[in-house]
Amino acid sequence: MPKKPPPPEPCTLVAKIVSMQRDYYISENRSHEHPVGDEACIDIVGRIEQISPTLKQHLGREIDMSLMCARSFERDERTPPSDKPFLLMINLRKGGCSLMAYLPTDPFWALPAMVTSGAITHIEARFEPPSRGSGLLLSLHFGPIDKVTPVT
Repeated sequence: MPKKPPPPEPCTLVAKIVSMQRDYYISENRSHEHPVGDEACIDIVGRIEQISPTLKQHLGREIDMSLMCARSFERDERTPPSDKPFLLMINLRKGGCSLMAYLPTDPFWALPAMVTSGAITHIEARFEPPSRGSGLLLSLHFGPIDKVTPVT
């Protein structure tokens, strides 16, 4: 039986944070198991400063990064709110570059102050090699330029 080829090496990009906006939404749906839910979003625009060589056509382009946090609540005070982080997709296309992820609550709410203070200036994204311009995010690293991994 032939051996399965190893998975391809992940791709990486490093983007400098250019701007940030925040918004928050809460709603109630009484017919749902968790009747109250909220969602907050930090929209960051970054400029791609480093990227894997196979994707060099995106170097210098803007990337829209939507970082979300969502919870659902029950009226029963003994039930803790749900908070499930997960990474979604990265899109690198001619028409635009973007990524999206749901973050854990505590880091999400701390992130704007860290960006504003200058403690975080860059975001490193590791992702599966894109197919038709889209790939699955594998990790996000937030930090100053000297703490993110240089792309080789």
